[in-house]
Amino acid sequence: MAFAGLDVGTSGVKLLVYDLDGAILFTASRKYEELGSGGRRELNPETVMKNVKEVLREAGENCPEKIEAMAVTSLGESVVCLDKEGRVLANSMLTGDPRGIEEIKEIIETMGDQKIFEITGLPPNELYGLPKYMWLNRNTDAVKRAEAILFYEDFVGYMLTGQRKVSYSSAARSMAFDIRKMEWSKELLKLAGIRAEQMSEPVKPCTVIGAILPETAKELHLSPDMMLVAGGHDQSCAALGSGLNRIEAGECGMGTCEFLFTMLPEPLMTPYMMDNDFTCIPYILPGTYLSSLEVTTCGALKNWARDSILKGFRMECEERGESFYSRIDEAVRDIRTEVMVLPQFGSAGNPDLSMDARGTITGLTIHTKAEEIYRAILEGMAFQMYLSYERLKKLGTKMESLVATGGGAASGLTLQIRADIFNMKVLSLVNEESGTLGCMMMAAAGTGAYSSLEEGIKRAVKIKKEYMPDARMHEYYMDKFGKYKMLYEKMHDFK
Repeated sequence: MAFAGLDVGTSGVKLLVYDLDGAILFTASRKYEELGSGGRRELNPETVMKNVKEVLREAGENCPEKIEAMAVTSLGESVVCLDKEGRVLANSMLTGDPRGIEEIKEIIETMGDQKIFEITGLPPNELYGLPKYMWLNRNTDAVKRAEAILFYEDFVGYMLTGQRKVSYSSAARSMAFDIRKMEWSKELLKLAGIRAEQMSEPVKPCTVIGAILPETAKELHLSPDMMLVAGGHDQSCAALGSGLNRIEAGECGMGTCEFLFTMLPEPLMTPYMMDNDFTCIPYILPGTYLSSLEVTTCGALKNWARDSILKGFRMECEERGESFYSRIDEAVRDIRTEVMVLPQFGSAGNPDLSMDARGTITGLTIHTKAEEIYRAILEGMAFQMYLSYERLKKLGTKMESLVATGGGAASGLTLQIRADIFNMKVLSLVNEESGTLGCMMMAAAGTGAYSSLEEGIKRAVKIKKEYMPDARMHEYYMDKFGKYKMLYEKMHDFK
C-alpha cells in the first residue's frame, strides 16, 4: 500500500510516496519563483497549482504503486482568494512581507493583545495572517469579492476534491482561530472584513476530506479512489514526521525559516509568554499543544552569504561540480572566531518578533575572512534559538533531546553546533523530508491503514545519526553566548 505527502512551500512543491514502513517509493518536485519588490514577497497561486498538478501527474504516470490517500502540508499564513467561478483574485503575501505592520497596531488597540492571545494562542504580530488580510481588504477588492479564502493546504484540497476543509494547525496560523473552541473567531475575522463562511471548515487531524474528483483523477492519471486527508501547517507536520510525541523531546525544522517545537505540559497563554512572543498552538496528536520558537532568516541568511561574501567560493564549487554547502562546512569546521552575527537580516523571530529588523556583524578586523563570518552565522542562528529557549524553559518544558529536520539538517556541522550549544543530544533522521512523512502518516491513519498516529511513528520514523555534545565546546560556547546576549540587548532593535 502506498500513501503520499505533498509539501507546498515558499519556493517549490515536493511530492513523496511512501510505504507504511516509511520507505520512499516515488518522489517528484518543482521549483517556482516568488514575486514582489521593495520588500514585498508574494506567490502566484496559479503558478503553485500548476506545479502541484505537474508533480501529481508525474506520480500518476510513474509511481510503481497505486496511491491510496494523500495529505497536504503547506506554508502558513498565506491565503488564496477565489471568486464564485474559482478564479484567483490576488497573489498571496508570504512570511516576511512588511504589509500588516500598521494594521496589527490597530488590531491590538481594538481588541487588546492579551485577549487576542487567549483566543488564538498567538502573541499579536504582523507575522501572522489577520493583519495581512486586513491590509488586503483595505487595498484591494479581493476579500470583498472572494467566495472562498483558503490556505494553500485547503486550496490544493479544494481543487482536487471540491471540498473546503482545513486542518486546525493551518487555521491556527491565521490569528483568527479560537484554539479552545476549535472554530473561527467571528470577532477577529470581522476586523479584516471576512465572514466565517468564506473560510474553510476547520477539521481535526486525519479527517478524510473526500475522494479526488473523477475528471481530475483522469487528467492526472491517478486512481479515482485516491482519498484526500487533512494535513496541516508545514512545521507541525514536520514535528509529527520527526516522531515528536513526548514532552522530553523537541523538533527543530531547518528551512528558509527555523522553528523549534516543544510540547507544553498544558495549554498556556500567560503574559510572560506574550512578552516573549511564545505561541500555544494545537498539535496534530489529539489533546496536545506546542510552543514554537522561530528564527526567521536561517536558510535565507546562509544563501545571502553564499551569493555575496562567499560568491567566489561558490563559483569555484560550481566549476568543480561540488556542493557549496558541503565544502563550506569542511572549510569552517575547525574555525574559532571572535566574530558574532545577530541573524535579524530584515526580520526577526523570538523573543522579539519583527518584520522590520536589522542584523549585526561584530568583531571584524582587517584580517577577518569570509569563512569566519559564515561560521559566525551558523553560531548566531543557534545562539538566537538558545536565547529564546532559555526563556521558554521557565514554562516548565523538559526537553532532553532535539530532532533536526528540513534542508538545514543535512549539515552535520550545523547539528554538532546545536548539540554543543544546547548541551543535549541532537538527532538526524533517515528521511529528511519529515513534513511529507508526517502527511503520509496522517493519510494512512485517516484511512485506517494505521490504527493510530503512534503506530505510524513507531513504524516509519527512523534515526540516522546522533550528535552528542562536547563538554569543552559547550564551555567555549557558553562564554561566547554571554557576549552574544549583551550584543543582542544593545542591538536587536537598532534601525
